[in-house]
Amino acid sequence: MKRAFRTLILLGAAATAVAVALRVLASRRAQPEPEIPIWNPPPKPEPSPSVPTAETAPEPAVEVPGPSAEEPAEREAAPPAVETSGPTEPTADAAPEVSAPEPADFATAEPDLSVDDEVIAAAEAERDDFLSRAFDRLATAELEPPVSTPESLEVDAPQPDLEPALPTFEAPPELEAPGPAQEPAPTPETGPVLEPDRAPEASVAPPAPEAAGQHEPLTPPEPEPLPESLEEALSGLDYVPIQPPPARNAESYLDEGNVYFNVGQYALAIERYSRAAELDPRLIAAYYNRANARTRAGEFDLALEDYDRALGLQPDDADALNNRGMLHLYRTNYAAALRDFNAALAADPSDTTVMVNRGLANLHGGDARAALEDFRQATTADGRDAAAHYGAAQAAAALNDRAAALQSIESALQIDPAYAREAAGDPRLAILQGDETFLRLLRESGTRSA
Repeated sequence: MKRAFRTLILLGAAATAVAVALRVLASRRAQPEPEIPIWNPPPKPEPSPSVPTAETAPEPAVEVPGPSAEEPAEREAAPPAVETSGPTEPTADAAPEVSAPEPADFATAEPDLSVDDEVIAAAEAERDDFLSRAFDRLATAELEPPVSTPESLEVDAPQPDLEPALPTFEAPPELEAPGPAQEPAPTPETGPVLEPDRAPEASVAPPAPEAAGQHEPLTPPEPEPLPESLEEALSGLDYVPIQPPPARNAESYLDEGNVYFNVGQYALAIERYSRAAELDPRLIAAYYNRANARTRAGEFDLALEDYDRALGLQPDDADALNNRGMLHLYRTNYAAALRDFNAALAADPSDTTVMVNRGLANLHGGDARAALEDFRQATTADGRDAAAHYGAAQAAAALNDRAAALQSIESALQIDPAYAREAAGDPRLAILQGDETFLRLLRESGTRSA
């Protein structure tokens, strides 16, 4: 469509330019032509002034051939001037003498740019015919559909507003939502906003007549307005004050320290036991457990202080006495170890662990016979105590009793074959080295343990 309008505009502009050119040429034709200088012969002697007659009439000036006699009178050149001595009236018989035209001087002559009226009329007729055919082709031409490309948006000249107004669709009676009031149809200014992730459909087909009325239209729920502030959002919630965490007590720190102790985190265990002792300075378990953690961490002096504090609060604590005695035994303080073991057995005579520990203190202190008595007492109380049987073998070997040593070592290896590795390199069992029975026991125990 716009291409056809553009062609029409160009044709009109061309026709207008042709008409203007013809008008300019016509205006030049209407102006008087300048006289072209010609060569005239010398004038004849004039008679005395008198009324001119036919024989004595002056010669008229000869004009350059101009336009034909068919041109309008207003476009003809001015008549030549006639020299007279006064006003005279030409007679019927008098005829002016016409001299032959002389050749023009083409060096100074100007070209004749006049155009005949016939030429102008022919050009105008041709222009009208051309425009008529152009309008006929435009009327019968098929309009091209609008194309939404950047080229179709270009405007070379002022165009009329050809974009039709958007139609307003009214919902059919079947699709109207029931309600007390009918909402007006949306207009282009106040139409619904489309979601960005959904493209608008080209057209919506109305429901079939037979399907109308079968189902009620679904109306989407109106979204609830968002709260403008946090206080407004929390206004509908019940106020529940924030409860501070319960205060930690000494027992909670004690339990947490025990967890760290069991996984080998002795530094963390010591810190938790210290918290427990700060909250409850009379909590015996806090000092006792911290002493055990410090012993495992190699802090023997600090561990000994904690054992002393625990025993200061409860002197007959058999466990604290046994552990402090083991710390003295490890540090080769055998006399102090024996005092703690004796006190522990006085508090609990049936504790076989304290019996074995006291036998080790006697054995390392040089009293093998007392050590053998302690080990046998432990095996009597608990025949499945492998440590007591192994200690008895050491004490018997120290007393050069080979048979008793072999019997005790055999009992220990039957209960716990893992002692075979220790027995193979134990210097306290030197008298058994090379004995066939001892070697057989070690081989059998190694086979069982493997």
